[in-house]
Amino acid sequence: MFFKNLFIVHKQGKICFSKNFAGEPLDQALLLGFSSSISNFCKQLLGEDVKELNADGGRIVFKNIGSFIFVCHCDLRLQSSIVQSILTDLTLLMELLFGSCEQWDGDLFDVNGAQDILLSYFKGSFEPSVLTGGVKQISLDLSISERLDKLLGSLESQDGICGNGTLLLLGNSVLHSRMSLSDTRQLLQYYKCRPLGSVITRFTPIYRNGSWSNLYIIQMHKCVLMVTSYIEKPLEQIQPAIHGFSASLMHSKLDIPLEEPPSLLRTYAKRETLAMLYHNMRTGITVFPQLRAGPESQQRELIEIFWSLYSEVSAAMRVPGVTEFSIVKDSYRFYCKSETVHKLYLLLGNESLTEHPSVIANDVLKHVKSQENQ
Repeated sequence: MFFKNLFIVHKQGKICFSKNFAGEPLDQALLLGFSSSISNFCKQLLGEDVKELNADGGRIVFKNIGSFIFVCHCDLRLQSSIVQSILTDLTLLMELLFGSCEQWDGDLFDVNGAQDILLSYFKGSFEPSVLTGGVKQISLDLSISERLDKLLGSLESQDGICGNGTLLLLGNSVLHSRMSLSDTRQLLQYYKCRPLGSVITRFTPIYRNGSWSNLYIIQMHKCVLMVTSYIEKPLEQIQPAIHGFSASLMHSKLDIPLEEPPSLLRTYAKRETLAMLYHNMRTGITVFPQLRAGPESQQRELIEIFWSLYSEVSAAMRVPGVTEFSIVKDSYRFYCKSETVHKLYLLLGNESLTEHPSVIANDVLKHVKSQENQ
């Protein structure tokens, strides 16, 4: 377990939320005084916020947002840049649900009703799209994507529905979105935490583009539609437009998968590749295929070693001019390659390598690009 403790602290001296994941919980009284004092000290002395503190027992990462400090206590194997990415994505989702952080009030700010959403970021395995800033998306033929875009655009043209405010999901992946990449990612994360299940429609207000709007999540055939309307427009007033979209989607007879297709490692790579992560920095598409079949203990080890080495390599890849990086640990080689908008991370079996990692990476990228350009 990489994460040990999480706290949300108000700078005036109040712990609004705390959670222990592993090991001994930190003393809340000491943490409260320490977090406030170290934040003020660094702000006054250096003119900037403190970001992390390291000790033999772990790393404490700080994220300042408005009048609050998010404090994450984690394992030293996890680089602070990874934790900062997670905390940044989490705070963006919280702003979507709770409004601008500048309006959060220390006495009224209560996240207990959203613990399932908050804690989803700190489960045993990482969400690849959170770390890359991307999104898990289903590859579709270009003509199908264009047709879906026209159908959603027509829905948005109806009275009361927000422009660039619709999104179609299939399973836990994006089928098509007209929202920004950031909003798409946050809403997909929200849906994964709170799927519809047996419910047909769910409503929640969300804060985007500087104002509140209504978000309706609607089960529609094999897909899930997310549609936003102006705050004064209830579902009853936009229901006819939604029914019209549903009918148009059904009659279009588009070749859409019946269910979310699995993403399998063998589709992209040969057997020497034990795990991989791909990210398109332009489109946001993120691919983290299922590992090959094997004992559960072996798969857990591969996942843990992948994210541990990813944490080390991702910091090196942020250095200007670095386009590839490779490290060896025990019987594993971790290789990263950046090519224009494409970024690829590979975990390889070092003893079974028959080709240079760059050759393997080029072959994997060729398969990924062919999937994207269907």
